[in-house]
Amino acid sequence: DPEVNATRSLLRKYLMPNHKMSSAHVQRGRLAWVLGISALTLLIGGLLTVWLTVRHFQQDLPSVAAIRAIELGEPMRVFTADGLLMAEYGTERRSSVRFDEIPRRVIEAFIAAEDERFMRHHGVDPVGLLRASVRLLQTGERTQGGSTITMQLARNYFLTRERTYDRKIREIFLALRMEEVLSKQQIMESYLNKIYLGERAYGVGAAARVYFGVPVEELSLSQMAVLAGLPKAPSRDNPANNPDRARERRDYVLGRMLALDFIDQERYQAAREEAILVTPEEYTVE
Repeated sequence: DPEVNATRSLLRKYLMPNHKMSSAHVQRGRLAWVLGISALTLLIGGLLTVWLTVRHFQQDLPSVAAIRAIELGEPMRVFTADGLLMAEYGTERRSSVRFDEIPRRVIEAFIAAEDERFMRHHGVDPVGLLRASVRLLQTGERTQGGSTITMQLARNYFLTRERTYDRKIREIFLALRMEEVLSKQQIMESYLNKIYLGERAYGVGAAARVYFGVPVEELSLSQMAVLAGLPKAPSRDNPANNPDRARERRDYVLGRMLALDFIDQERYQAAREEAILVTPEEYTVE
């Protein structure tokens, strides 16, 4: 029948494509739903993993009270009647100084050498960590380049110096906590009194006397830069053991201070031209 055939043609033309389109739309909807559920599951799983990781590394960190109660071990000293130091007993040389006793240039020298964004970060410097990570991928070497001054302080007080990823993660979490508890001044003061600078000298006060025979406030700019260049390799780079390396490190620190506008070209040049003379304070250490 021509009319029946015409009707079937119309059905095939208009209804069948709509049916196919409707089926494809349903399939796309189901695929989107499955993908959405999968993405949500991955997100929840990732957040849970991060939360468990944070809980794992935070559970054995030192308490707030312990961080606030940071103390330095001072050796026993013997003085003459007129106040001159005769002898010092102990394996570590220390001479603690308060923050307000530390020259601003000393602080700037260590910031330039170790952590130029110290005043801006909150314990961890993402730029420094990224740079250290790129170096690790390129060379396979684990360097200390990603450690801020706060992270170094955290490691020196509460952690070991072993180079493991576990310790690095703990160092990061502890540095973040220390920045919450301590001021920048407290962190810098503790760091400059704790950092090992070679020749059994811990802190800038002791190092100033060990290498140059003067209190920290009498250091020249060149001498400040020498001390600031020591934390990376204090036994290798100190002026008593290796004057050439000490000079290289000093010049590097002075260059960084110039680049950060801590000093001008005239002071930079004068400090570079100054000879590095090791003149330790004369007293015995038992």
